[in-house]
Amino acid sequence: MSGVLRVALASAVRHAADYLRVLGADERVELVGVVEEADAPGWVREDSRAVAERAHVPYAEVADVASVADALGAPVDLVVVCAEPTRHARLAVTLLEAGHDVLVDKPVATTLADADRLAEVAARTGRTCAVVNRTHAPALRRLRGWVDAGHVGLPRHLDLEFFASGAHFATSVERPALVVDRALSGGGELLNFLGYCADAAHHLTGLRTVEVHAFTGSLFLEPHREAGVEDTAVVTLGLERGVTATVTLGRVPFAPGGTPTTSSVRLLGSHGHAVADDDAPAVARFGADGRTTLAADAGQVAAAAYLRHVVGAVLAGERPDYGIDEARATLAVIDAAYRSVEAGDVVAVEHRTVHEETRV
Repeated sequence: MSGVLRVALASAVRHAADYLRVLGADERVELVGVVEEADAPGWVREDSRAVAERAHVPYAEVADVASVADALGAPVDLVVVCAEPTRHARLAVTLLEAGHDVLVDKPVATTLADADRLAEVAARTGRTCAVVNRTHAPALRRLRGWVDAGHVGLPRHLDLEFFASGAHFATSVERPALVVDRALSGGGELLNFLGYCADAAHHLTGLRTVEVHAFTGSLFLEPHREAGVEDTAVVTLGLERGVTATVTLGRVPFAPGGTPTTSSVRLLGSHGHAVADDDAPAVARFGADGRTTLAADAGQVAAAAYLRHVVGAVLAGERPDYGIDEARATLAVIDAAYRSVEAGDVVAVEHRTVHEETRV
């Protein structure tokens, strides 16, 4: 492969504008364009076209996304799947079968069966299937460095919080239906956010979650209540080796930060205690309006770091450090959380065995 990665998007509905901006600023990337399914609803095609036009890249509607290169008239090395979540797995499978490497927006799928199908196709075709996540967040990486250095001893418990501010709902979510309409999102904020927390727990401890107890509610936001999906959740995770974690997440009226999302991790170790806050470092400005804290958007910082990592890995012919197997393991935790809510009890996580030679 040359030193330039030719990247196209298959649908540009959710987060696509941000991903195009990050990738377009990477001197190792050539943006080829955006394709959308010709039989997608009108608003989907309009949104994908608009994102392509704003990014000044070609746009085409296709009967099959496997024809992405022909439709855009240029070779393609990596296709970013950025549709509504319920289309992620199907589009990614089609592209993998056509011989493309893919980067899939989160969640990689809305059912474990779809994730298993995607993992099987990635393993069989030998193609890269990377999945957007937040494990490259600087604060999380620094905390893992402290764990590795032995500053906190062995991790014994974690408290994780992840909040999206409802005050930013109209600007941070292109269309509210994309996170509340099960036909598009597959679920509520558990599906939207629990993966970040499960990933963080695994990244910091190296341990898989084996059992889950979850409670959910529609406490704050009318769109969620009307759609019958949760806006908040409290989740207890039982990890391997007796390590525990608690998670509080949701879309609340006002999250404690100036950006769309706020997250923190408190790690209790056998010989120390550490806290990582995605909103730090930040600049505090004091003036007539009182104190104003200026912080980078943690979600965009983490996504940009991971996208740059994927570009480098694919160009080098290497496997990104987070792919379909990691995403499937995280989706299994989310699946367990929904089953726990339904059962009103603790449930086991349905992990699958992944052989090293088939990991992609």
